[in-house]
Amino acid sequence: MTLVSCLAPRVSRRLQFIVHRFAFLVVMLAWPTLAGAADPGLDPAPVPEEEQQSRPSWVDRLGLGGFIRADYYSASKQLDSQRSLPGLTIQPKALPKFGTWGDGKVEVRITDQNLRESSGFSGRLLEGYGNFYFGNIDVRIGKQNILWGRADALNPTDVLTPKDFTLLSAKDEEERRIGTYSLKANFYRGNYTLSTIWLPIFNPTTLPLSAQPGFQLTQNKRSNGDWTDQGFAAKLDQTGGETDWSLSYYYGRDLFPIGVPLSPTQTVLEHTRIHMVGADFARNFGRFGVRGEGAYVHTQNPDGSDPFIKNPYVYYVLGVDHDVTEDLNVNLQAYQRLIINFKDVFQFQDPVVRNTAVLNVIFNQQMDRVQEGFSGRIKATAWNKTLEAEMLGVFEVNRASFFLRPSVAYAFTDTWKGFTGVDIYGGRKQSIYGFLEQNTAFFAELRATF
Repeated sequence: MTLVSCLAPRVSRRLQFIVHRFAFLVVMLAWPTLAGAADPGLDPAPVPEEEQQSRPSWVDRLGLGGFIRADYYSASKQLDSQRSLPGLTIQPKALPKFGTWGDGKVEVRITDQNLRESSGFSGRLLEGYGNFYFGNIDVRIGKQNILWGRADALNPTDVLTPKDFTLLSAKDEEERRIGTYSLKANFYRGNYTLSTIWLPIFNPTTLPLSAQPGFQLTQNKRSNGDWTDQGFAAKLDQTGGETDWSLSYYYGRDLFPIGVPLSPTQTVLEHTRIHMVGADFARNFGRFGVRGEGAYVHTQNPDGSDPFIKNPYVYYVLGVDHDVTEDLNVNLQAYQRLIINFKDVFQFQDPVVRNTAVLNVIFNQQMDRVQEGFSGRIKATAWNKTLEAEMLGVFEVNRASFFLRPSVAYAFTDTWKGFTGVDIYGGRKQSIYGFLEQNTAFFAELRATF
């Protein structure tokens, strides 16, 4: 037994203890500001006099805010029989400042997505981190969202931050991110930024999966901070010139699981290791914008022989967006996914192996050797931008599957905003959007920001 193998479990447990309590450290660091001990010259920018009279000064010192929302969904996003779900969510956050040398963020979500059930409210820390500034270097440590990619909605390089695809929210595109524990250092020089990232505690994506009666589905989340489950990433980003671009690399666990059958009635979801090498770019030509993003993902199944490990693949997106007017924007994209050493999973004779392999390629979108499709977004505003209308859509050519979300939002005041729309899934059953057809739902939401 090597020295590393002896020390790794002890170090990972201590590391997990430190990171999980970092949100508490952020609040404690902000306490001198709250108590008035900080240098007045380092206070945040003053707020209007009427706002100072309407709320205590410590609210501004801690940067307290957030929102509360009440919503209704006609169906859940968990592929189950839940219908007519009234929900309530409170999402407070704090943005404390420690002075010119640092600041932080703590944001939590307390939600009950179905008030008709007796499951009650659940809570989750979405982000809890501190920023520390050292000239042309800054460091962020804690649970954070790390967003990669310049394409719209479809991002091949976005492999660091997990998402909760069962979340019921009118703004689920941005709110489904649930953060990852990491240490990120940014080095700045001119228009260039070099980011290095260590992800000591793996946090997987939540998928809309539910086991049928008599079937057991478990997940090996690998969230204990073991050395073999940690990840590393780096990114070189250039902004400020005619063309913005970046090069990125990630080595760690795949956020998306793959099913491994243990018996005819039991499957475990595993997260295998991947290498991702990616790039993106964006450039504007007047009212037109051109953007692209692509990645090569190398897996632990290079020859495609293992049905329970994802195949290596190439995935890229190219798109154009156009500001037709100040109140109308149109975005169109084409994408292609190339599966390396593709194998037809229907060739497996064992029904347990075949059924599990089919579900794996559906959720990981590897059903066909070459997968092609389009995405589009049309967004319009009116009445001084208080009224917003949007149509988001994705169409997969190979299996004629699609996702559509027409939605409307109206800001009644600066505080209150309403949303309504429909999530529509459809297509062949052996496709990602056809498989999710049961999640088609009407939604309405009323949100108050504070």
